[in-house]
Amino acid sequence: MSNEKSKQCVPPPTKVDAYLRRVYYDIPDEKSTTESSQIKLINCDCCGMSEECTSGFISGVRKIFCGKWVCGICSEAVKEIVKRQPNMTMEEALESHISVCMNFNNSTRLNPKLSFASAMRDLARRNSLKRRTTDSVPDSSKMSRTLSFSQWLETSQSSIQ
Repeated sequence: MSNEKSKQCVPPPTKVDAYLRRVYYDIPDEKSTTESSQIKLINCDCCGMSEECTSGFISGVRKIFCGKWVCGICSEAVKEIVKRQPNMTMEEALESHISVCMNFNNSTRLNPKLSFASAMRDLARRNSLKRRTTDSVPDSSKMSRTLSFSQWLETSQSSIQ
C-alpha cells in the first residue's frame, strides 16, 4: 500500500506553491547545496532529448510526472493534454505523449522524405473526400455555366478578325 502511494504522481504546483518553493530553495542549506547543486546530463523519457539539470530539479520533475524525467517541451505538452481532457490522469497523458513521440522518432526522424510523401498522400485523400461530398450536392444548388467554352472561343476569334 505504501509502495503504491510512492508511485502516484504529485499534481503540478500552483503559482503560490511555486513561489513558496522558490523562496524555500533560495535559503541555502549546507547538506542540500552539495547534493542538489550537482549538474547531471539526463535524457527525456518521451522524446530522448538531453538536458543538464541539478539533481534537486530532476527529483522535483520526477515527482510531478510519475517518476519519469520529462524535458520542458514535453512537460508543457503533457500539461496541455491534461488541461484539454480533465478526466485524463497525468499518467495517461504522459503515456499518450510518449507514444506520439515514439511514432515521430520512428518515422519522421528516420526518413523525412517518406514522411513528407505520406503527408501529401493524406492531404490528397482528404481533398478527394471533400470533392466527393460536394459532388453529392443537388444540381439546383450547383453553379451552371451560361456559355460553353467553344462558344466563347468562337466569339473571341470573330472579334479578333
